[in-house]
Amino acid sequence: MKMSLIQTNRSRKKVWRTGLLITIVLAAISPSRSSVNTDFDPIRGRDPLRGWRLIQFDGNENDIERFATAEVQPAYPETAQKYRIEGTVKVRVQVNRDGKVIKVAFLQGHTVFRSVSLEAAKQWQFKTPDNNDMEGTITFTFKLKS
Repeated sequence: MKMSLIQTNRSRKKVWRTGLLITIVLAAISPSRSSVNTDFDPIRGRDPLRGWRLIQFDGNENDIERFATAEVQPAYPETAQKYRIEGTVKVRVQVNRDGKVIKVAFLQGHTVFRSVSLEAAKQWQFKTPDNNDMEGTITFTFKLKS
């Protein structure tokens, strides 16, 4: 009787651990929207404290990439490689007059790529036209080699 109770408890723990592991893996690989409130965009518009005017180019968010003087590509996350996750990520950047990225925000893409994309975007440098601050998006594509 005592032996049977111990085996039952071990079996329950094993099932619980397996269920927990499956939940964690599914949460890590499932595409989801950011939990950040995206209705409010602190990068767009004017910043009354600094008084700068942000430039947007022809309504095309990707125009900022043409002003890049130094581009850093993000490393492919090990989790994404392991589960063969691919995708495209968009990151909004705000650039100061010196061409340095001062703010980054994750806009869309699989969350497994979020941190590496934000870190890479922070390292980009730009040559700003007319010595003005500007903003736009950078697109990173994550594709596994066949």
